[in-house]
Formats: sequence, C-alpha cells, structure tokens
Amino acid sequence: MPELPEIETVRLQLEKVLVGQVCKEIKILSHKVINGKLESVVHKSVKDVKRMGKVLLIDFGMDLLLGFHFKMTGQLIYEQESIRAGEYKRVVGGHPTEDFLNKMPSSHTRVIFYFDKGTLYFNDQRLFGWVEINPKFVEKLGPEPFEIDEKKFTELVSKSKRPIKLVLMDQGVISGIGNIYANDALWEAKVNPRRGVNTLTSKQYSELYKGVVKVLKEGIRYGGATAADAKYIDLHGLGGHYQEHFRTYGREGEECKRGDGGIVHKFELGGRGTYYCPKCQV
Repeated sequence: MPELPEIETVRLQLEKVLVGQVCKEIKILSHKVINGKLESVVHKSVKDVKRMGKVLLIDFGMDLLLGFHFKMTGQLIYEQESIRAGEYKRVVGGHPTEDFLNKMPSSHTRVIFYFDKGTLYFNDQRLFGWVEINPKFVEKLGPEPFEIDEKKFTELVSKSKRPIKLVLMDQGVISGIGNIYANDALWEAKVNPRRGVNTLTSKQYSELYKGVVKVLKEGIRYGGATAADAKYIDLHGLGGHYQEHFRTYGREGEECKRGDGGIVHKFELGGRGTYYCPKCQV
C-alpha cells in the first residue's frame, strides 16, 4: 500500500496535468468502489490536487473533494493526446501492473473521468480501493508528522500501551505512516517495534519523532519506494528509489547498517512483516 511519500509523489505529478481542467463526464464501471454521487463534480473545474495521509484528493472548490484511496492494488492512469496526432502523453501512479503500458480502459478499470484535455482512469484489481465524494474517512485521520511538533507527537502516541509500531501505523493517531517508514523510523530511534508505547523514555519519544520526519522526507525526496509488498511507480512510470535507502525494511538476514555486528530479523506484528536489529533496537 502506498504511504505518505508515495501519495505525495502522485499528488505532485497530477497537480501538473489536472489543475484548471473541467470534468466533462464520468463513467462508472464498478459501483463497488464508489461512495457518494460522483456526478457532482461533472462540469466543475479542478482547483487543486491535495493529500491527507494516504488519501489523494482532487479539489473542485465549493467544498467539493473527490477522494481516492489506493489500498493494495489501486492505481491512476492519466492519458492526454499530444500535439502530434496519434501520440499520447501518459502518466501513471499506484500499484504497478501491465495496465501502466496497456491500452485503457482495461478489465481492471473501475471508473473513468473525462476531462477537457485528457482522461483519468481509476483501476483496482482486487477492489479494495475506493473513490468517494468528500470522504468521511479523512475526518478520522490524525495529524501528519509534518503538522505537529515533538511535544504534540509525544502526547498523541504516549496514550497507548500497544506496541509502538502499531501505534505509529494507526491512521487515527498519526496519518501517513505505513509499514516501510514505521520500520525505518524505529531503527533511527533505536527502539524495538514490540516495545509498549508507555515504556519509552522522553529521549526515545524525541528520537522517534525525529526519525519519523527524517524517513518521510527522504521518501518524498526519492519519489517513494518500490518494494515487494508496496508496489509503487510514480506518475512518470519510474519506480521510486527510497528502497535503496531502507534501514531495516526488507533486509532480513543482512547486517545492521550501523555496523554494530547486528543482523536484521523479521517477525510478524499486527499481521505485517516487521524488521529490526536486536542488537541496537531495545
């Protein structure tokens, strides 16, 4: 599932092609992924492209937001005919499949949005994702790490007794952090993912906040990550490069990057693969 850096990369690219365009028509191919009356954006122009946590939002003004949640296999493909007849500009984002290269619509296309200059396709193989008008989901999201300071971060996460990694990934507490960045932030802070939140010291809360902000900013800078359970390709069809900078994620059996002689271990926590160095993360 794409996390904050991946969706931010998608947002930046869509912003370049959609702002100012008018939605002319919508064709719904699967009502299973739809919430609300999508036709309310027809004949409206795009004012902005936003993001809240892992949710992409196309802003049509007048308190009208079109939200997309990719979940595991969602993707957006935008096509626009170029000046040269017969040639098309295509930008893509989300879960990478052959649909990125194939002719649209495909058997996985669930909704088609026709704009002035191009067409936006929402595809989803497993039908876990959704498209919604003014999604209520975002009202339940906690603040993003970039919106709060260290003191507020500590206040929010320290209320629980659950393992710290599960709290970091709880979108109602802090939004935008998923499996990849939670693993790496915990390595930065030298904290064991299993540690109960209420057992952390003031210094560890501080280091964890810094670690979360650091890895998310790196993720955005490198265009997100392309990983085994978080397949992601940015809107120009190029894979993100954060995976080249993983601290622990996906590095089971490899030496700790601190050079302390530790070996990265993997275990299951909350149904997700969890990676850590038992030597430096205590």
